[in-house]
Amino acid sequence: MSFYRPSHLLFVGLLLAPIAVVGASRWPAHALPIRKSHATMVLDTIDKFIVPRAEALTTTTGELAAKVDAVCKAGGDEVSLKAAKAAFAETVRAWSGLDFVRFGPATREHRLERVFFWPDPRGFAFRQLNGLVAARKPELLAPGALATQSVAVQGLTALEILLYDDKAPLGASADEAGKYRCALATAIAANVHAVAGEIRDGWIGPDGFRMKMVTPGSDNELYKDSSETVREVMKALVAGIELCRDRFIMPELTAVTATPPRRVRLAFESSHLTGEYLASSLTSLKELYDSIGLDAYVPVDKPWMTNFLPTSWNSLLADAKMLDELRANERGSEAHLHALRKMRFDLSGIRQIIVKELAPNADIVMGFNELDGD
Repeated sequence: MSFYRPSHLLFVGLLLAPIAVVGASRWPAHALPIRKSHATMVLDTIDKFIVPRAEALTTTTGELAAKVDAVCKAGGDEVSLKAAKAAFAETVRAWSGLDFVRFGPATREHRLERVFFWPDPRGFAFRQLNGLVAARKPELLAPGALATQSVAVQGLTALEILLYDDKAPLGASADEAGKYRCALATAIAANVHAVAGEIRDGWIGPDGFRMKMVTPGSDNELYKDSSETVREVMKALVAGIELCRDRFIMPELTAVTATPPRRVRLAFESSHLTGEYLASSLTSLKELYDSIGLDAYVPVDKPWMTNFLPTSWNSLLADAKMLDELRANERGSEAHLHALRKMRFDLSGIRQIIVKELAPNADIVMGFNELDGD
């Protein structure tokens, strides 16, 4: 297990030490991926990655709102509740591909937090949600009314609490409190759908954020040239890697290796979607990495990276898919610790290569925080 613990030290060594590659010291010219310009990196990221995901999120949240409403109308029958939970899982997967895009419409009007309020170490969502149920204010069920409330009760965090409460199944109770809980869940799902639509609409159109990013210049109040827009894209990639590490891997690893071991609450734990959310996030990050075209900027004198990078991405996905089962059945075991340490190692390694090698090689100037150590 010790191989994975000193990840930052190991990677410093990997980045600095000459590594022999059998058969060639440089890639043949015909094998090099095409190097994109900064403008093309941004355009491809927006048109092939961000906008399609924003549209998909709007679709899945629409389905979620309809399915939750159906639960209440059907009195919480098993079929409708199962369909609502499936729609919730689809929405979680859809959001995983946008959560780390921390520029543009999602950062306006607290939309990130209104879709997914996390971390929530003090349980604000649970407490504030209980307060709303106890108050039973009918005006909060009107379209758009929840937007005036705390972000903790507006999104997926709050909806998960209501949808996955086995002690009080959604829609099953015919008393006033039960009816209000179901109506509130419907309002929350509708609110998530509305925010998703705002994010999508904020990207498209002649005045949308897409146009601001693909037409930088002196008359653009946000971006003067493509070096600034491509930096936004790269920061999202690095932020996503850090979110995976800091939201999932490090809290769990710290908790299970504590003396005595302790439990830690992770995102989407009640719905048993923690591992799936992490796996979907990693899949999306790899797709963002490909949209930018970073493989083309692997230094020719370090071809070992061409093997390390895909191997690490694949390893991360495989380990993430095992996370829920390990946490449920083998928490703190050698297999669990091995997976967590390996994921920490792979995430740190990919991040180090991106910020120390690929970004500079692509003439992308990252900010101070992005160049900070792990």
